[in-house]
Amino acid sequence: MDILKSIGNWFVDKTFISWFTPKWRKQGCETAGVLTRYIHTYSHKLPPEELAECSDMLRKLRAALHDWDADETDRITKLVNVHCESMPGFKRNPVLEVVESFFVIMVVFLGIRTYYAQPFRIPTGSMQPTLNGIIVHQVDEIPGAPKRIWDMLTLGSSYVEAVSDGNKQLVDIEDHPKWLLFTETVLSFDDGSKVALPSAKGAVIQYLQEQGKIRTTPSGVMKLGRFRTGETIIRARVDAGDMVVVNRMAYHFRKPERGEPFVFDTRGINTSMQSPALGQIEDQMTGTHFIKRLCGLPGDQVYIDTPTLFINGTPATEPGMQRVMERQSPYNPVGYQTLEKSRNPMAYLTNEGHKVLLNPPDANLREYLALGDNTVKSLDSRFWGPVHQFNVLGPAWFTLWPFTEHWGGID
Repeated sequence: MDILKSIGNWFVDKTFISWFTPKWRKQGCETAGVLTRYIHTYSHKLPPEELAECSDMLRKLRAALHDWDADETDRITKLVNVHCESMPGFKRNPVLEVVESFFVIMVVFLGIRTYYAQPFRIPTGSMQPTLNGIIVHQVDEIPGAPKRIWDMLTLGSSYVEAVSDGNKQLVDIEDHPKWLLFTETVLSFDDGSKVALPSAKGAVIQYLQEQGKIRTTPSGVMKLGRFRTGETIIRARVDAGDMVVVNRMAYHFRKPERGEPFVFDTRGINTSMQSPALGQIEDQMTGTHFIKRLCGLPGDQVYIDTPTLFINGTPATEPGMQRVMERQSPYNPVGYQTLEKSRNPMAYLTNEGHKVLLNPPDANLREYLALGDNTVKSLDSRFWGPVHQFNVLGPAWFTLWPFTEHWGGID
């Protein structure tokens, strides 16, 4: 019976149930833990009589806790605190406790991120409207602080405004990661000045194109514009891309399923291949992780005849892929877009024939077709080929933030 009682007490004290136990028991358990660590750490330094007295108090405290004797537990807890308070090492350094707690939290976080669930920020519009990338909206004026704070908390939006302080030429546009989960684009001018924007490069280029400050030649070359003194470089609301959680454990227990959004790394994938058709999506070339819809499984025969994606000779039947092919707003009016071989000689999937995704005995080399829902703005398997099993991280599981209509499960 004592064994069952001990097991029950352990369950109560070591699980979430301990949150609901009375104060005397929480303090007693905490004191017993501190005293146990103290004895184990300093047993070789304590005089025999001190060690014996501490051990005796610990035995009595554990017995009182075992019997749920509130009065005795409270008495011994106070006795231990009075008797041992002045002993060196009994009271732990609060700074040390904070440091240890921080490292424990970091280990747990990294463990969860590595083996179970990983947050992933959507930087571009390749999966719109299923998932939002960073979007830059022109505004007539910057709102007041209350509106900016509210939009930041609920929508992940920020407002930016920059005015040219002289006559100058835009000479370069580059983006780079910021704080691991964010992207920043820097505009550089011929006078050495720079303007940093909390956005992906593609969204900034689109904004400047709409303002007439960037034009693209038929050969795909961008011509950058000039700004006059006092002219607005940018005045906009920047909506942050969706932050999704990737389930890194799912594919250990089931196979990938056609039609689901999934995340993979770009090891061995030539995302920087050169093609005139890539001019409008070059901001995706340097990505280390992509999110696309899994549109083909190992062994599938795949082919695109705009707007339809054919799987094994018939149009795709999965709901997410059908929505793209139906081209109903807010999906793009093109559907799945065919690449012309003449304009994309290095492309994997073009209008010159189907492809068969390999399904070799080595599971790591099995191939999957990854396509963006917004294929006119997606650097995907059409260009650089299939995704191998060793690249796959897991399905996109949940949109964590911001709190828009996309919040919740992903389909």
